[in-house]
Amino acid sequence: MKIVKGALFVILVVALAVGAFNLIFVAVSGYFGPFYESEADQSRNFAIWLLGNAGVGLLSVVMGVVLYRRYLRHANTTNTTNT
Repeated sequence: MKIVKGALFVILVVALAVGAFNLIFVAVSGYFGPFYESEADQSRNFAIWLLGNAGVGLLSVVMGVVLYRRYLRHANTTNTTNT
């Protein structure tokens, strides 16, 4: 059951991080106007968006696993000292 809860926690962290990145990306592009005027600019900005999503996704997976492991370690030490 710990693995299922951990996987759901990591999925939640990834969804929140990627969603926040995309929201910021859209807000910045809305504020500054379109980032591209030609096909080359459009391809460059798509690459920035795609690699940004990949980077944020990978980083959030690592952080989700680290945070869940810390939570489990804290929960185990708390339970053993109280009993």
